[in-house]
Amino acid sequence: MLKNNGFEFLDFINVKETSICQYTPLAGSFAVLKCDGKYLLGYNTLRKQWELPAGGRESNETPKECAIRELNEETGQYVTKLVFIGLIKVRKISDGHIKYNPVYFTTIENLLPFKENIETSEIKLWDLNEEIGFIDSVDKKVLDYIDKNM
Repeated sequence: MLKNNGFEFLDFINVKETSICQYTPLAGSFAVLKCDGKYLLGYNTLRKQWELPAGGRESNETPKECAIRELNEETGQYVTKLVFIGLIKVRKISDGHIKYNPVYFTTIENLLPFKENIETSEIKLWDLNEEIGFIDSVDKKVLDYIDKNM
């Protein structure tokens, strides 16, 4: 079941990482991790839904550093070999504001142990078909795109 959190997915933009500064505003990064043919999701306790690891950049942090940090903070996975695969373009439904989020991807052999935290109560590997409850609609579009193109 899809859950809308105020943003509408508009497009996945294939662009080189060196060109992302042309897209403004450049918002927080997504980290997509594939393990055993499934995608890593975390259960967000605040929004009560499954989500990809993602979040805003801290001061002086690159988009890739942001993706690495968010992946680690939210899921306990520490992976530095993330590959930039493009930008997503989303629109805030309430005011029409457009933003661009960098998306990074990798595959791994095994998950590291997970510790529950203030934002994420559990993690799971999802095959895109199993009924898991609510998932963010933008995240689902990102996963569908990656599953077809990576």
